[in-house]
Amino acid sequence: KRMIRGLALILLAGPVAAGTFTPPQGCTASLTVQSRSCVVEHLWTCSGDAAGMQWRAEMDQRGLVYVGQIDAEAQWVQSFFLISGEKETLISPASDPASFSALLAQGIDTYDFRLNTEKGIHRVVGFDRLADRNVVIDGEPLHRTEYSIRKTDANGQLIYEAEGSEFVSELHGRFFSGTGDVTGPDTGYSYDSRPVDFIYPGEPGFLADTPLYGCDALAASYVTE
Repeated sequence: KRMIRGLALILLAGPVAAGTFTPPQGCTASLTVQSRSCVVEHLWTCSGDAAGMQWRAEMDQRGLVYVGQIDAEAQWVQSFFLISGEKETLISPASDPASFSALLAQGIDTYDFRLNTEKGIHRVVGFDRLADRNVVIDGEPLHRTEYSIRKTDANGQLIYEAEGSEFVSELHGRFFSGTGDVTGPDTGYSYDSRPVDFIYPGEPGFLADTPLYGCDALAASYVTE
């Protein structure tokens, strides 16, 4: 309950001090990542959570835009989208659960699971495949993946589908974003959210709430569209 209350404060208030992000009481931040897409994200764990659970927050020029929780297999447990006010929750058991450990051991992992959303039940189907082991970004050991994902609504209608490349960290037990192409019924776009800086406690920029990279290009795209 303490975690839920603390998360509610984050969702409502965002950063609690100018220039920094602070996780809920009873939780410990472990990493800040600056990406190319004008996003800075923060990772933390909480003493009251089950083993392997971890949280991530994304901040862009508007402030806090996303908070999500994954488990030890990197399954999407909860997702909070602050701009739209939407929430998604994993429905267990999944017909084919996502498995981080299977991906590392076998080089590929398929998944087929459902999410409970305010717009009904959504289905997510896809795969992750290791494409390049032992990639290093800013001194951080990673593996590059290739992925394909498709999300549909309760009627089987396409919400979006995407293909691209991400990065996985054995150290942190999670995925970090990369590049991809996303298509939907009415739109399509490409993105480059590759990480640039991995910042640990005690290092300059840890828990900074301001994204550093790609923001000028993002602003220019808003003007031209």
